[in-house]
Amino acid sequence: MLFSSQFPVTSDLIHVENGSTFVAIKGFAHNGADFIDQAIQKGATHIVIDTTTQPPSLPAHVQLTIVDDTRKALAQLAAQKNNNPAQALTIIGITGTAGKTTTTFLIEHLIRFAGITTALLGSIKNKIATYEEESTLTSPPADYLHMFFAECIKKDVSTVVMEVSSHALALHRVYGIPFTAAGFTNLSPEHMDFHPTLEHYYETKKMLFSMLVPHGISVTNIDNPWGNKLAQELQTTTPHQTLQPLTNNLSHPNTFSCVQNDTKGITLTLAQAPNYTFYCPTLFGSYNAYNISMALFIAHHTCKIPWDTLQQALASFPGVPGRLQMHALKNGATAVIDFAHKPDALQSVLSTLRPLTNNLTVVFGCGGNRDTSKRPVMGNIAATIADAVIITDDNPRNEDRMSIAQAIYAGIPKELRAKTSIELDRATAIQKAIAQSTPTSIVAVVGKGNETYYLINGIKHHFSDQEEILKYT
Repeated sequence: MLFSSQFPVTSDLIHVENGSTFVAIKGFAHNGADFIDQAIQKGATHIVIDTTTQPPSLPAHVQLTIVDDTRKALAQLAAQKNNNPAQALTIIGITGTAGKTTTTFLIEHLIRFAGITTALLGSIKNKIATYEEESTLTSPPADYLHMFFAECIKKDVSTVVMEVSSHALALHRVYGIPFTAAGFTNLSPEHMDFHPTLEHYYETKKMLFSMLVPHGISVTNIDNPWGNKLAQELQTTTPHQTLQPLTNNLSHPNTFSCVQNDTKGITLTLAQAPNYTFYCPTLFGSYNAYNISMALFIAHHTCKIPWDTLQQALASFPGVPGRLQMHALKNGATAVIDFAHKPDALQSVLSTLRPLTNNLTVVFGCGGNRDTSKRPVMGNIAATIADAVIITDDNPRNEDRMSIAQAIYAGIPKELRAKTSIELDRATAIQKAIAQSTPTSIVAVVGKGNETYYLINGIKHHFSDQEEILKYT
């Protein structure tokens, strides 16, 4: 881990040690109250339960606290026990359906280039200064977060950039964190197995902006209808500054315009910085122009980094693992790896690649035990845009692999099914796609991005799209 200290407060039995406070949270799969005895055996001296839990009989040396909401209590107690480290940090949070990872990577790079010591929290990795570890959740639980913030203070970090998922907001993982800046990339149907409606999903995302410090910076993509809705609501209900950069309407002072957007990178201009052009060699696609613009605005307005420094920083951006990651193949074709695992993301990636080739093949699947409604939608998108589609596995978890593939296939119009095949073994699917490619082809392998594992029936197997593709470079 990035830190070796004990967890003074935790909801995870694994982290309980002598003197720990154990917060018994009712989860979706387990009830923390069932582990209270084990927590005490491991040394817990303080137990926290909610009002719906029957108070247990505890040893005399163990304190019991009853609260209305154990998730909020976990966040509050973890902050207090770690001396409220978040209060001493500049914390930038990015939410939205797509673009969170790329935008946070960009912001962290821009700020670090300017000489500011940074930390990063997200779906790919968690990082404090030069120390990093692989991430397991987009937004970790509150006990981890406040330990992370405390370690940031120890390592002289001043600014934390983090992805903020709807789960983190709904489950109060980020409860009480004072955000200096917040960005809203976009919103489209996702996690509909968790959110009953799209409006509920939006209202959950919106919670982040109520956590801004006074005079905090908020940046919204108003080309997205939900972002436009948010911008209008923030203007009328909060005192926070709301930048609205992400529109092609150049009459607005907070806009951008793309000068170049192809596989050699993106060059754009900002209305706020008319004397500069900003070039990023490692990203392309219109949606990345939005991500870049948001990153530039937040870095400039939150950390006061001059435009000329940001110009230099962006030109040195190394890219994001597993996000539109390109590989030249031996046969002259190009393979592209991307994390696109939801309909809008798949649409964006394939629409970006479509004009660049006369032969586009997509290899993808859908994860098991997740939102099933997106499967036929993604099948339709893939078959409508690509020349060839190979449906394969993507973390089937506890579901039947072929059932998932057939649900994807069911969304493909009958007249387009001739271009579609099913190959459940992902390595074989990649091999077949590359074998069918020509020097002008693009093979898009999407859904897993930088992941290096494969989940089947609770077992994590090693698998990497990049490692498979490198066999053919």
